[in-house]
Amino acid sequence: MIRTGLILLITALFVTPIIAAQLKVEVDLVNVVATITDQNGRYVSNLAEDDLIVQEDGQPQKIAHISQSNDLPVSMGIVLDTSGSMERKIATATNAVERFIWMVHRDDDIFLMTFADRPYLLQDFTSDRNRLGFALERIRVGGQTALYDALYESLRKIKQGVYDKRAILLLTDGNDNVSLRQFDEVERSVRESEVLVYCMGISSNGALDDGGPYPGGGPTYPGGGPTSPGGGRRGPTINLPIPGIPGIPTIPGIPGTGGPGKFPALPVQQYPREGGNTRVQIGNDTVDMNVLDGFADASGGASWLLSSNWMNNRGSEIQKILDEIASELRSQYSIGYYPNHPLNDGKWHRIDIRTKDRRYYVRSRKEYFGQR
Repeated sequence: MIRTGLILLITALFVTPIIAAQLKVEVDLVNVVATITDQNGRYVSNLAEDDLIVQEDGQPQKIAHISQSNDLPVSMGIVLDTSGSMERKIATATNAVERFIWMVHRDDDIFLMTFADRPYLLQDFTSDRNRLGFALERIRVGGQTALYDALYESLRKIKQGVYDKRAILLLTDGNDNVSLRQFDEVERSVRESEVLVYCMGISSNGALDDGGPYPGGGPTYPGGGPTSPGGGRRGPTINLPIPGIPGIPTIPGIPGTGGPGKFPALPVQQYPREGGNTRVQIGNDTVDMNVLDGFADASGGASWLLSSNWMNNRGSEIQKILDEIASELRSQYSIGYYPNHPLNDGKWHRIDIRTKDRRYYVRSRKEYFGQR
């Protein structure tokens, strides 16, 4: 009798982990945060399962749950360029950021990271707005621009956030010139994460060096919507010193998926590049919007390029963008489905979400790596 009991116990010890692993695969959802806008860039509310089409690797998926963010809190990282070129801009930028942190959900868990020659965690996660405001007052500028290192470290830090929904806001006026990390490595980290990345290129004055003309109204990008408020990547559409062009788009694209990394790269042919680079040259400052667009597009977030006179309007332009981000975080959908394969299959999977109503645009991450 004792022997039989011992055998049953041993069997249970071996079988339980197997059952648990099977249950984990069965109950795990693929969850995607989606921003859905109409043709005027307004956020669309009250959509249901029957209003959407979800595909993975070209195969239709049954939506298991759909909900809007509404009043759900977010874990967020604010990553601010404090290199020497920001000296004349930092006051306007920090004032707008401080207003932003008071606008978002009172329970949002936020950290503040700055970067010049290297990233520096100025304030750890907190929902205390006074502590964040005090940290903003302590900011000093000087040094070069370790943009890639900063975004890489912020992606690592955001994993410590207490909420499932996570976002990073990156503000910079220059191109990376000192990081240890490379673009490909950081862009791949964005793709591997489930974090929304919002990027803002800020400048004082200067002209575009784009290598060619743009269409008059700006293109419409698949999954991203038009270049209008709420609709995806933005070009400089406010007070441009270029007559006859109402909207100059920034160029989306995910360059450089090769090279060493934690996970195998998604085949590059799934991310065809559209057009060339969009760069803004301001003296010794260079904002490469192709880089910022790449980070934002890979995450399902968005990027903006401030117009050349953004500091002349008392920061109203940057505040408008930050207001839009705050509104977007409260208007997004969480969409989940059960894939027909184990989630730890070690493969990249392409996600396509669209609405049955063709007047609406969906922006979301486009892939995930099968690992838990």
